[in-house]
Amino acid sequence: MTISTRLFSLQMLDQFKLIEERLQGLQTQIATGSRIPQSSEQPMDAVTLSARRELESSITQYQKNLDKVNDRLGLVDATLEESVNIAIRLKELYIAANTSTVTQIERMAAREEVLRIKETIMSLANTTDSSGDALYGGFSTEATPFKEQLDGSVKYFGDGGEHMLSVSETIKLPTSLNGANAFMEIDVDGKNKSVFDIINSLANSLFSNESFTQSHTGADGADVSIKFNASRSQQDWSFKLTGPSGSAVISGSINSDSPAEIVAAINGSSTGITASASSDGMITLTGAGEGETIAISEVSIGNYDIAQMEPDHYISVFTPGTSTIIGKISDQSQALSAQGSQIDDMINGLAVSRTKVGARQKNAEAQESVLQSRLLMVKTEIGTLQDADIESLITELQTILVNRDAARQTYTTVSNKSLFDFLS
Repeated sequence: MTISTRLFSLQMLDQFKLIEERLQGLQTQIATGSRIPQSSEQPMDAVTLSARRELESSITQYQKNLDKVNDRLGLVDATLEESVNIAIRLKELYIAANTSTVTQIERMAAREEVLRIKETIMSLANTTDSSGDALYGGFSTEATPFKEQLDGSVKYFGDGGEHMLSVSETIKLPTSLNGANAFMEIDVDGKNKSVFDIINSLANSLFSNESFTQSHTGADGADVSIKFNASRSQQDWSFKLTGPSGSAVISGSINSDSPAEIVAAINGSSTGITASASSDGMITLTGAGEGETIAISEVSIGNYDIAQMEPDHYISVFTPGTSTIIGKISDQSQALSAQGSQIDDMINGLAVSRTKVGARQKNAEAQESVLQSRLLMVKTEIGTLQDADIESLITELQTILVNRDAARQTYTTVSNKSLFDFLS
């Protein structure tokens, strides 16, 4: 093959072009600090780098979600802590009011504070986060979950779900508690009562304390006249009746028109008491001799779970042979003394809810540590794939520059000579 001057020049120019392209690439890498300025230079590493950047973005979003989880759970913990403290104050008011030395005026003053406590707890239950989303509304984060009705009761308008956010590819963490579980389902003797029902019950019991009693004992040897203020529909009633021969629990299903079942139950009991009913529903209890009394206590009325402000259903006690009311016997739940255990259950229920929140916060803390470790690992791998070794690149650049300049000088020298210069 003949090596002409033209072919030699073309080959040298091609080599100089490759050197310039490499120099340009090195300068770009040094300026950007990236070893992959174009994906075409390192296609496999470029694909891996893209995947790692996508993972980094996902982990960063998980961390943002976890921050919101922590913020909302922290706010839930604060509201429940305040609710527990308020419930303890409610118990203090109950203890102070449930003594014989306290006047009704003082009880009414305590009742006003109880009603303000109810407003405060409802405000806490309707707390929203920094985005305006309800903490206790379930999935319905935009609605006000707790609303007071015209009769003073409080209804829950949220749903049964729990607001959750993804904190990894497979894990979702709750950001709060369901409002129904926290405030509407306090376990009281196996029945669910709301925090607001318990507070209303205390307020109503304070209001009616002077008007109603939960037991009545007749005079020695005297008859007792009573009348059941029952509903128009059938209603289950029971009470403890004590007479000359002993005590018995009397029960029956009655309505406002006929107390027949109760009368029959009394006459069939072993108390030594005889009952007779008049056409207007008045029942006369007889059988007490000299030194003996007739007593009624422990009244229980169907569908009567909390104290009412003005009870519709109760037993009226009359002076025998007259229409003069000398007392009203209400359901046991109307008694002021019956409110203490409910308040204890409310305190315990709110405390348990707060414990659940604490467990969820611990879970979130553990997940936060995992995300930080994952992000550090991914960033390290991204750095390995992306970051250029500036020191080695500069060394290579300087070496290529020296070689390029030497090659140019050699090419210039050789290209300026002819065959005659070598023959001479």
